[in-house]
Amino acid sequence: MRFHLVAAVYVLVFANFYNMTKTKWALLVTVIFLVMAAEAFNTAIETLCDYCTKEYHPMIKSVKDAASGAVLLVSIGAAAVGIILFWDIEAFKRIIFYFADNPLLIIPLALSVVVSLLFICFFPRLFKNKNLDIAQKRDKIS
Repeated sequence: MRFHLVAAVYVLVFANFYNMTKTKWALLVTVIFLVMAAEAFNTAIETLCDYCTKEYHPMIKSVKDAASGAVLLVSIGAAAVGIILFWDIEAFKRIIFYFADNPLLIIPLALSVVVSLLFICFFPRLFKNKNLDIAQKRDKIS
């Protein structure tokens, strides 16, 4: 989910360099929210499966694989829409020239990339103990 969220932010920021109609903006936002919804469903299914049993079960594996596969399919579709909407050499040139004309903007862009990578890589560790506490409470009740 974190990777998709970061990608969505960058897509929305750089989409401003394109001359997109309202219909294209609507398609873009819809696809972004479809990916987020698929991720949310996948997270809910995996959390529920983990809560139900901590032992390996082939049926649980199949459920988790199907949920992950759904996210993959939606993400591939979103990437295809992105290629169709954004593959424009002239827009690429506008982006490059924009940063060439405003070189100081490369600093906040680079900083945003670092913050994004930290968010993607280390943010889940903030909640790891919380999920462990929930699992331990579940085991005490059982």
